[in-house]
Amino acid sequence: MSRITVPTVPDDADIYRSWRQLLTDLDTAAEGHRALAGPELGQGAVVEVPPGTLLLVVDERRTGWAETRLGRPYPVMDAAVALHLVHTDGTLQPLWQRRFAQAKSMFGAAARKMLDKHLTAHPQPADPEVEEITPGPGRPNIKAEPCVWCSTTVAVRAGRLLGRGPDAVVEHRRGSCPAPGPVTAGAPCALCQAAAAPQTAHYVQIRQAPGPGRWEVQHVGTCDQQPTLEQYEQRQATLAGQRAAEQEQEAKKKAAAAQRKARADEKKAARAAAAREAAGANARAVEEHGFISAVDVQTPYDKGVRGSGPTAARMRIVERALALGDGQSVTAWDVEVHGPQADEFADAPGRFYLLEDARAEYQRHSWTADLPAYPSTRSSAPLPATCPTPDVDHCGNCGTTVAIGGWMIASLGLSCPDCYDVMPGEPGRHDLRYHRQR
Repeated sequence: MSRITVPTVPDDADIYRSWRQLLTDLDTAAEGHRALAGPELGQGAVVEVPPGTLLLVVDERRTGWAETRLGRPYPVMDAAVALHLVHTDGTLQPLWQRRFAQAKSMFGAAARKMLDKHLTAHPQPADPEVEEITPGPGRPNIKAEPCVWCSTTVAVRAGRLLGRGPDAVVEHRRGSCPAPGPVTAGAPCALCQAAAAPQTAHYVQIRQAPGPGRWEVQHVGTCDQQPTLEQYEQRQATLAGQRAAEQEQEAKKKAAAAQRKARADEKKAARAAAAREAAGANARAVEEHGFISAVDVQTPYDKGVRGSGPTAARMRIVERALALGDGQSVTAWDVEVHGPQADEFADAPGRFYLLEDARAEYQRHSWTADLPAYPSTRSSAPLPATCPTPDVDHCGNCGTTVAIGGWMIASLGLSCPDCYDVMPGEPGRHDLRYHRQR
Protein backbone atom coordinates (compact mmCIF):
# COMPACT_ATOMS: atom_id res chain seq x y z
CA MET A 1 0.00 0.00 0.00
CA SER A 2 1.12 3.55 -0.76
CA ARG A 3 0.39 6.36 1.68
CA ILE A 4 -0.47 9.66 0.02
CA THR A 5 -1.79 13.07 1.03
CA VAL A 6 -4.70 14.08 -1.16
CA PRO A 7 -4.08 17.53 -2.69
CA THR A 8 -6.05 20.31 -1.02
CA VAL A 9 -8.39 22.68 -2.83
CA PRO A 10 -6.65 26.01 -3.69
CA ASP A 11 -7.93 29.14 -1.95
CA ASP A 12 -9.27 30.62 -5.22
CA ALA A 13 -11.23 27.46 -6.14
CA ASP A 14 -14.80 26.60 -5.12
CA ILE A 15 -14.52 24.03 -2.35
CA TYR A 16 -18.07 22.76 -2.96
CA ARG A 17 -17.59 22.13 -6.70
CA SER A 18 -14.02 20.77 -6.57
CA TRP A 19 -13.40 17.11 -5.84
CA ARG A 20 -10.81 14.30 -5.80
CA GLN A 21 -11.40 10.63 -6.61
CA LEU A 22 -9.67 7.43 -7.67
CA LEU A 23 -10.37 6.70 -11.35
CA THR A 24 -11.08 3.00 -11.91
CA ASP A 25 -13.24 2.99 -15.09
CA LEU A 26 -15.23 5.08 -17.60
CA ASP A 27 -18.91 4.56 -18.42
CA THR A 28 -19.33 5.42 -22.11
CA ALA A 29 -23.13 5.55 -21.76
CA ALA A 30 -23.10 8.22 -19.03
CA GLU A 31 -22.45 11.94 -19.39
CA GLY A 32 -20.30 14.38 -17.43
CA HIS A 33 -18.91 13.34 -14.09
CA ARG A 34 -21.34 10.40 -13.94
CA ALA A 35 -19.10 8.65 -16.44
CA LEU A 36 -16.31 8.44 -13.84
CA ALA A 37 -16.13 5.35 -11.62
CA GLY A 38 -14.10 5.15 -8.39
CA PRO A 39 -14.25 6.10 -4.69
CA GLU A 40 -14.15 9.77 -3.75
CA LEU A 41 -11.36 11.06 -1.47
CA GLY A 42 -11.53 14.03 0.88
CA GLN A 43 -9.23 16.93 0.12
CA GLY A 44 -6.29 17.06 2.56
CA ALA A 45 -6.84 13.48 3.82
CA VAL A 46 -4.00 11.01 4.38
CA VAL A 47 -4.96 7.67 2.82
CA GLU A 48 -3.38 4.37 1.86
CA VAL A 49 -4.15 3.10 -1.66
CA PRO A 50 -2.67 0.41 -3.90
CA PRO A 51 0.37 1.56 -5.88
CA GLY A 52 -0.37 2.26 -9.53
CA THR A 53 -3.73 3.88 -8.70
CA LEU A 54 -4.94 6.79 -10.83
CA LEU A 55 -5.92 9.92 -8.85
CA LEU A 56 -8.15 12.47 -10.55
CA VAL A 57 -8.07 16.07 -9.20
CA VAL A 58 -10.71 18.59 -10.32
CA ASP A 59 -10.73 22.26 -9.21
CA GLU A 60 -13.50 24.57 -10.37
CA ARG A 61 -13.31 28.39 -10.21
CA ARG A 62 -15.95 31.01 -10.76
CA THR A 63 -15.22 33.32 -13.73
CA GLY A 64 -18.46 35.31 -13.83
CA TRP A 65 -22.24 35.23 -13.81
CA ALA A 66 -24.86 34.43 -16.44
CA GLU A 67 -28.66 34.32 -16.52
CA THR A 68 -31.11 31.62 -17.45
CA ARG A 69 -33.94 32.20 -19.88
CA LEU A 70 -36.08 33.08 -16.88
CA GLY A 71 -33.58 35.70 -15.75
CA ARG A 72 -32.16 33.77 -12.79
CA PRO A 73 -28.42 34.29 -12.24
CA TYR A 74 -26.02 31.35 -12.01
CA PRO A 75 -22.22 31.23 -11.72
CA VAL A 76 -20.02 30.51 -14.72
CA MET A 77 -17.26 28.08 -13.75
CA ASP A 78 -14.05 26.96 -15.39
CA ALA A 79 -12.25 23.73 -14.44
CA ALA A 80 -8.66 22.53 -14.00
CA VAL A 81 -8.41 18.74 -14.40
CA ALA A 82 -5.28 16.74 -13.51
CA LEU A 83 -4.62 12.98 -13.55
CA HIS A 84 -1.86 11.53 -11.32
CA LEU A 85 -0.27 8.10 -11.00
CA VAL A 86 0.44 6.91 -7.43
CA HIS A 87 3.90 5.38 -7.01
CA THR A 88 4.96 2.89 -4.35
CA ASP A 89 6.73 5.56 -2.27
CA GLY A 90 3.58 7.74 -2.20
CA THR A 91 4.68 10.31 -4.77
CA LEU A 92 2.18 11.54 -7.37
CA GLN A 93 3.33 11.54 -11.02
CA PRO A 94 1.35 13.95 -13.26
CA LEU A 95 0.08 12.11 -16.36
CA TRP A 96 -2.26 14.68 -17.88
CA GLN A 97 -3.71 18.07 -17.02
CA ARG A 98 -5.85 20.64 -18.81
CA ARG A 99 -7.77 23.86 -18.13
CA PHE A 100 -11.36 24.05 -19.47
CA ALA A 101 -13.02 27.44 -19.97
CA GLN A 102 -16.40 25.94 -19.09
CA ALA A 103 -16.65 23.28 -16.40
CA LYS A 104 -19.69 21.63 -18.00
CA SER A 105 -17.56 20.60 -21.00
CA MET A 106 -14.55 19.20 -19.17
CA PHE A 107 -15.50 15.55 -19.77
CA GLY A 108 -16.20 15.78 -23.48
CA ALA A 109 -14.96 13.37 -26.14
CA ALA A 110 -11.35 14.58 -26.09
CA ALA A 111 -11.06 14.35 -22.31
CA ARG A 112 -12.67 10.90 -22.24
CA LYS A 113 -10.28 9.69 -24.93
CA MET A 114 -7.31 10.86 -22.85
CA LEU A 115 -8.63 9.27 -19.66
CA ASP A 116 -9.39 6.00 -21.46
CA LYS A 117 -5.83 6.00 -22.83
CA HIS A 118 -4.32 6.14 -19.34
CA LEU A 119 -6.77 3.57 -17.98
CA THR A 120 -5.64 1.22 -20.73
CA ALA A 121 -1.99 1.87 -19.88
CA HIS A 122 -2.63 1.46 -16.14
CA PRO A 123 -5.43 -1.06 -15.53
CA GLN A 124 -7.31 -0.43 -12.27
CA PRO A 125 -9.15 -2.82 -9.95
CA ALA A 126 -12.92 -2.40 -9.91
CA ASP A 127 -13.00 -1.95 -6.10
CA PRO A 128 -9.62 -0.65 -4.86
CA GLU A 129 -8.80 -0.98 -1.17
CA VAL A 130 -8.69 2.49 0.45
CA GLU A 131 -7.85 3.09 4.12
CA GLU A 132 -8.23 6.59 5.56
CA ILE A 133 -5.43 7.29 8.03
CA THR A 134 -6.18 10.95 8.78
CA PRO A 135 -9.44 12.53 7.59
CA GLY A 136 -9.00 15.81 5.82
CA PRO A 137 -11.36 18.79 5.97
CA GLY A 138 -13.17 17.57 2.85
CA ARG A 139 -16.11 19.56 1.52
CA PRO A 140 -18.21 20.88 4.43
CA ASN A 141 -21.98 20.48 4.19
CA ILE A 142 -23.88 23.72 3.54
CA LYS A 143 -27.16 22.59 5.11
CA ALA A 144 -28.28 20.23 7.85
CA GLU A 145 -29.06 16.76 6.47
CA PRO A 146 -29.19 13.16 7.79
CA CYS A 147 -25.87 11.31 7.93
CA VAL A 148 -25.63 8.55 5.31
CA TRP A 149 -24.10 6.22 7.94
CA CYS A 150 -26.10 6.79 11.15
CA SER A 151 -29.19 8.70 9.88
CA THR A 152 -28.90 11.39 12.58
CA THR A 153 -28.90 15.02 11.44
CA VAL A 154 -25.52 16.60 10.70
CA ALA A 155 -25.34 20.29 11.65
CA VAL A 156 -24.26 22.85 9.06
CA ARG A 157 -20.50 22.60 8.33
CA ALA A 158 -20.16 19.82 10.93
CA GLY A 159 -19.84 17.04 8.35
CA ARG A 160 -18.58 16.33 4.86
CA LEU A 161 -20.22 16.19 1.43
CA LEU A 162 -19.81 13.04 -0.65
CA GLY A 163 -20.68 12.96 -4.34
CA ARG A 164 -21.99 15.74 -6.53
CA GLY A 165 -25.32 17.01 -7.75
CA PRO A 166 -28.47 15.09 -6.83
CA ASP A 167 -26.33 12.09 -5.82
CA ALA A 168 -24.51 14.08 -3.06
CA VAL A 169 -24.88 12.82 0.52
CA VAL A 170 -23.68 14.07 3.90
CA GLU A 171 -21.67 12.15 6.47
CA HIS A 172 -20.39 12.84 9.96
CA ARG A 173 -16.66 13.21 10.17
CA ARG A 174 -15.15 9.88 11.16
CA GLY A 175 -15.67 9.19 14.84
CA SER A 176 -18.44 11.81 15.18
CA CYS A 177 -21.50 9.61 14.65
CA PRO A 178 -23.32 9.25 18.00
CA ALA A 179 -22.84 5.71 19.32
CA PRO A 180 -25.86 3.68 20.51
CA GLY A 181 -24.67 4.03 24.10
CA PRO A 182 -22.46 2.15 26.57
CA VAL A 183 -21.76 -1.50 25.82
CA THR A 184 -23.73 -3.96 27.94
CA ALA A 185 -21.56 -6.22 30.09
CA GLY A 186 -21.28 -9.66 28.53
CA ALA A 187 -21.69 -8.48 24.92
CA PRO A 188 -19.37 -10.52 22.64
CA CYS A 189 -16.44 -8.71 21.03
CA ALA A 190 -16.65 -8.83 17.24
CA LEU A 191 -12.89 -9.45 16.99
CA CYS A 192 -12.28 -12.21 19.57
CA GLN A 193 -15.86 -13.31 20.37
CA ALA A 194 -15.11 -13.15 24.12
CA ALA A 195 -17.75 -11.74 26.50
CA ALA A 196 -16.72 -8.15 27.27
CA ALA A 197 -16.28 -7.08 30.88
CA PRO A 198 -17.87 -3.76 32.01
CA GLN A 199 -16.14 -0.64 30.66
CA THR A 200 -13.67 -2.66 28.54
CA ALA A 201 -15.43 -2.39 25.16
CA HIS A 202 -17.04 0.26 23.00
CA TYR A 203 -19.04 0.57 19.82
CA VAL A 204 -17.06 0.95 16.58
CA GLN A 205 -18.80 2.10 13.41
CA ILE A 206 -18.20 0.06 10.28
CA ARG A 207 -18.72 2.14 7.14
CA GLN A 208 -19.30 0.20 3.96
CA ALA A 209 -20.67 1.90 0.86
CA PRO A 210 -23.31 2.67 -0.05
CA GLY A 211 -24.49 2.75 3.60
CA PRO A 212 -25.95 2.83 6.10
CA GLY A 213 -23.15 1.84 8.47
CA ARG A 214 -23.33 -0.70 11.26
CA TRP A 215 -22.01 -0.79 14.81
CA GLU A 216 -19.76 -3.49 16.24
CA VAL A 217 -18.74 -4.17 19.83
CA GLN A 218 -14.94 -4.20 20.09
CA HIS A 219 -12.52 -4.25 22.99
CA VAL A 220 -10.79 -0.96 23.79
CA GLY A 221 -7.19 -1.27 22.63
CA THR A 222 -6.24 -4.87 21.92
CA CYS A 223 -8.31 -7.85 22.96
CA ASP A 224 -5.48 -9.54 24.90
CA GLN A 225 -5.14 -6.43 27.11
CA GLN A 226 -8.73 -6.65 28.39
CA PRO A 227 -10.13 -9.25 30.81
CA THR A 228 -13.07 -11.43 29.86
CA LEU A 229 -16.33 -11.21 31.78
CA GLU A 230 -15.45 -14.35 33.75
CA GLN A 231 -12.03 -12.99 34.72
CA TYR A 232 -13.62 -9.68 35.69
CA GLU A 233 -16.21 -11.37 37.91
CA GLN A 234 -13.53 -13.50 39.59
CA ARG A 235 -11.45 -10.40 40.25
CA GLN A 236 -14.47 -8.52 41.61
CA ALA A 237 -15.29 -11.43 43.92
CA THR A 238 -11.71 -11.44 45.22
CA LEU A 239 -11.80 -7.69 45.77
CA ALA A 240 -15.17 -7.96 47.54
CA GLY A 241 -13.72 -10.61 49.89
CA GLN A 242 -10.71 -8.37 50.60
CA ARG A 243 -12.97 -5.38 51.28
CA ALA A 244 -15.16 -7.46 53.62
CA ALA A 245 -12.08 -8.61 55.53
CA GLU A 246 -10.78 -5.05 55.75
CA GLN A 247 -14.17 -3.79 56.97
CA GLU A 248 -14.33 -6.54 59.58
CA GLN A 249 -10.82 -5.65 60.76
CA GLU A 250 -11.73 -1.97 60.84
CA ALA A 251 -14.88 -2.74 62.83
CA LYS A 252 -12.82 -4.68 65.36
CA LYS A 253 -10.40 -1.76 65.68
CA LYS A 254 -13.27 0.68 66.21
CA ALA A 255 -14.88 -1.60 68.81
CA ALA A 256 -11.56 -1.91 70.68
CA ALA A 257 -11.06 1.88 70.51
CA ALA A 258 -14.60 2.43 71.84
CA GLN A 259 -13.92 0.05 74.73
CA ARG A 260 -10.66 1.84 75.56
CA LYS A 261 -12.44 5.19 75.45
CA ALA A 262 -15.24 3.90 77.68
CA ARG A 263 -12.71 2.63 80.23
CA ALA A 264 -10.83 5.94 80.03
CA ASP A 265 -14.08 7.89 80.52
CA GLU A 266 -14.96 5.73 83.54
CA LYS A 267 -11.55 6.34 85.05
CA LYS A 268 -11.82 10.06 84.32
CA ALA A 269 -15.28 10.22 85.89
CA ALA A 270 -14.03 8.28 88.91
CA ARG A 271 -11.08 10.66 89.31
CA ALA A 272 -13.39 13.67 88.96
CA ALA A 273 -15.78 12.24 91.58
CA ALA A 274 -12.89 11.47 93.93
CA ALA A 275 -11.46 14.97 93.42
CA ARG A 276 -14.84 16.59 94.09
CA GLU A 277 -15.32 14.43 97.17
CA ALA A 278 -11.82 15.39 98.37
CA ALA A 279 -12.61 19.08 97.70
CA GLY A 280 -15.77 18.78 99.78
CA ALA A 281 -13.80 17.13 102.57
CA ASN A 282 -11.22 19.96 102.47
CA ALA A 283 -13.97 22.58 102.61
CA ARG A 284 -15.50 20.88 105.64
CA ALA A 285 -12.08 20.59 107.31
CA VAL A 286 -11.39 24.30 106.84
CA GLU A 287 -14.81 25.19 108.20
CA GLU A 288 -14.35 22.90 111.21
CA HIS A 289 -10.73 23.60 112.16
CA GLY A 290 -10.00 26.94 110.48
CA PHE A 291 -6.61 27.75 109.01
CA ILE A 292 -3.60 29.25 110.70
CA SER A 293 -1.69 30.46 107.65
CA ALA A 294 -1.95 30.65 103.87
CA VAL A 295 1.04 30.45 101.54
CA ASP A 296 0.77 31.54 97.86
CA VAL A 297 2.00 28.71 95.67
CA GLN A 298 1.41 30.09 92.17
CA THR A 299 -0.90 32.22 90.01
CA PRO A 300 -1.79 30.02 87.02
CA TYR A 301 -4.35 32.42 85.50
CA ASP A 302 -4.30 36.22 85.18
CA LYS A 303 -6.29 38.50 82.83
CA GLY A 304 -7.67 42.01 82.48
CA VAL A 305 -11.41 42.41 82.94
CA ARG A 306 -12.00 46.17 82.78
CA GLY A 307 -10.25 49.08 81.04
CA SER A 308 -6.51 49.43 80.46
CA GLY A 309 -3.53 51.25 81.88
CA PRO A 310 -3.20 52.29 85.55
CA THR A 311 -6.98 52.16 86.12
CA ALA A 312 -7.40 48.65 84.76
CA ALA A 313 -8.94 45.86 86.80
CA ARG A 314 -7.39 42.39 86.65
CA MET A 315 -8.71 39.01 87.72
CA ARG A 316 -6.44 36.21 88.96
CA ILE A 317 -6.63 32.65 90.23
CA VAL A 318 -4.20 32.23 93.10
CA GLU A 319 -3.31 28.75 94.35
CA ARG A 320 -2.74 28.75 98.11
CA ALA A 321 -1.61 26.12 100.62
CA LEU A 322 -3.66 26.45 103.83
CA ALA A 323 -2.28 25.21 107.16
CA LEU A 324 -5.26 24.12 109.31
CA GLY A 325 -5.61 24.21 113.04
CA ASP A 326 -5.39 20.43 113.37
CA GLY A 327 -2.08 20.29 111.55
CA GLN A 328 -3.46 19.33 108.16
CA SER A 329 -2.57 21.16 104.95
CA VAL A 330 -5.09 21.64 102.12
CA THR A 331 -4.98 23.40 98.76
CA ALA A 332 -7.43 26.15 97.79
CA TRP A 333 -7.86 28.33 94.72
CA ASP A 334 -8.95 31.94 95.23
CA VAL A 335 -10.50 34.05 92.45
CA GLU A 336 -9.43 37.66 93.12
CA VAL A 337 -9.91 41.02 91.43
CA HIS A 338 -7.33 43.80 91.81
CA GLY A 339 -7.35 47.42 90.71
CA PRO A 340 -9.30 50.63 91.24
CA GLN A 341 -12.46 49.13 89.75
CA ALA A 342 -12.38 45.89 91.71
CA ASP A 343 -15.53 46.84 93.62
CA GLU A 344 -17.57 46.32 90.45
CA PHE A 345 -16.74 42.60 90.67
CA ALA A 346 -17.82 42.08 94.26
CA ASP A 347 -19.74 38.95 93.26
CA ALA A 348 -16.77 37.38 91.48
CA PRO A 349 -14.16 36.67 94.22
CA GLY A 350 -14.46 33.38 95.99
CA ARG A 351 -12.55 30.44 97.39
CA PHE A 352 -12.77 27.07 95.73
CA TYR A 353 -11.30 23.75 96.66
CA LEU A 354 -11.51 22.36 93.14
CA LEU A 355 -9.56 24.00 90.32
CA GLU A 356 -12.34 23.30 87.77
CA ASP A 357 -14.82 25.33 89.87
CA ALA A 358 -12.37 28.23 90.10
CA ARG A 359 -11.80 28.16 86.35
CA ALA A 360 -15.55 28.18 85.69
CA GLU A 361 -15.94 31.35 87.77
CA TYR A 362 -12.84 32.87 86.14
CA GLN A 363 -14.12 32.20 82.60
CA ARG A 364 -17.54 33.67 83.40
CA HIS A 365 -16.04 37.18 83.16
CA SER A 366 -14.60 38.71 80.00
CA TRP A 367 -12.79 41.95 79.34
CA THR A 368 -14.86 45.08 78.70
CA ALA A 369 -13.52 48.39 77.45
CA ASP A 370 -13.56 51.30 79.88
CA LEU A 371 -14.31 54.01 77.29
CA PRO A 372 -15.66 57.46 78.11
CA ALA A 373 -19.15 58.34 76.94
CA TYR A 374 -18.59 60.90 74.17
CA PRO A 375 -21.28 63.52 73.59
CA SER A 376 -22.18 63.84 69.94
CA THR A 377 -20.39 66.74 68.21
CA ARG A 378 -23.52 67.44 66.21
CA SER A 379 -26.22 67.48 68.87
CA SER A 380 -24.51 68.57 72.12
CA ALA A 381 -23.62 72.12 73.10
CA PRO A 382 -19.98 73.31 73.02
CA LEU A 383 -17.94 72.70 76.15
CA PRO A 384 -18.01 75.68 78.58
CA ALA A 385 -14.21 75.67 78.77
CA THR A 386 -11.90 78.65 78.75
CA CYS A 387 -9.44 78.89 75.91
CA PRO A 388 -5.68 78.74 76.68
CA THR A 389 -3.47 81.39 75.23
CA PRO A 390 -3.21 81.17 71.45
CA ASP A 391 0.50 80.33 71.74
CA VAL A 392 -0.22 77.08 73.58
CA ASP A 393 -1.09 73.97 71.54
CA HIS A 394 -4.31 72.45 72.78
CA CYS A 395 -7.00 69.98 71.72
CA GLY A 396 -9.42 71.39 69.16
CA ASN A 397 -12.28 69.37 70.65
CA CYS A 398 -12.07 69.81 74.43
CA GLY A 399 -9.31 72.43 74.79
CA THR A 400 -6.99 70.44 77.08
CA THR A 401 -3.22 70.95 77.06
CA VAL A 402 -2.46 67.86 79.14
CA ALA A 403 -0.86 64.92 77.32
CA ILE A 404 -0.84 61.59 79.16
CA GLY A 405 1.23 60.00 76.41
CA GLY A 406 0.64 57.84 73.41
CA TRP A 407 0.70 58.41 69.70
CA MET A 408 -1.71 61.40 69.79
CA ILE A 409 -0.81 64.29 72.10
CA ALA A 410 -2.16 67.81 72.43
CA SER A 411 1.34 69.30 72.48
CA LEU A 412 1.64 68.48 68.77
CA GLY A 413 -1.56 70.31 67.96
CA LEU A 414 -3.52 67.08 67.51
CA SER A 415 -6.37 65.76 69.62
CA CYS A 416 -5.84 64.54 73.13
CA PRO A 417 -5.98 60.80 74.00
CA ASP A 418 -9.60 61.15 75.18
CA CYS A 419 -10.77 62.67 71.86
CA TYR A 420 -8.72 60.69 69.35
CA ASP A 421 -11.79 59.33 67.57
CA VAL A 422 -13.06 62.90 66.85
CA MET A 423 -9.87 64.78 65.96
CA PRO A 424 -7.88 65.61 63.88
CA GLY A 425 -9.16 66.18 60.36
CA GLU A 426 -12.17 68.38 61.20
CA PRO A 427 -12.93 71.24 63.62
CA GLY A 428 -13.96 70.13 67.11
CA ARG A 429 -16.34 71.69 69.61
CA HIS A 430 -13.59 73.87 71.15
CA ASP A 431 -12.58 75.23 67.73
CA LEU A 432 -16.19 76.03 66.84
CA ARG A 433 -16.77 77.84 70.15
CA TYR A 434 -13.60 79.91 70.48
CA HIS A 435 -11.91 80.02 67.08
CA ARG A 436 -14.90 80.08 64.72
CA GLN A 437 -13.38 77.43 62.48
CA ARG A 438 -16.04 76.20 60.11
